[in-house]
Amino acid sequence: MCVKLTAMKKKLSVLFVLLLGITLYAQSADVITEMLDSKQVTFGQVCYIAAVQKNLVKETASYEDAVQVLFENGIIPNSEDAQAPAPLVDIAYIYSQLWPVEGGLMFRLTKGSPRYAFRQFQSDGILSRTYEPSDFVSGAKALSIYTACVKKYSDFDMKSVSMESEE
Repeated sequence: MCVKLTAMKKKLSVLFVLLLGITLYAQSADVITEMLDSKQVTFGQVCYIAAVQKNLVKETASYEDAVQVLFENGIIPNSEDAQAPAPLVDIAYIYSQLWPVEGGLMFRLTKGSPRYAFRQFQSDGILSRTYEPSDFVSGAKALSIYTACVKKYSDFDMKSVSMESEE
């Protein structure tokens, strides 16, 4: 039983890394590791993920560069401190800018405002209803939210990934 659980964990870890690798392109493992180790994800880390995905910065860019380029491109309304913890409302808003999120009436009327991006993510099952917009999450949770968005809003097909052992 323990061997099966270890094998399953290994497969899920490989799938998670593969999914991140596909969606985040060839990002530095150091950035992903730093995010996974963060107790509170920073605004810069979230902006970095978004800026790299949108091909606005190279993977060698700093968090400060990522924040600035998202601000200059109108993806975020204010240039924030890259080292400041990012509340869930900002994470949802930034991530909602990465994919075509249809959303409900208020999401569309407000052109995806942070409040309604957060509510839409709750409605779509990306975020639990127990979360508040002002909550802070770990880097691992921010990456998990990103992965859920990829699954929900992109054309990435999980069924095309083989989970069979190559032993």
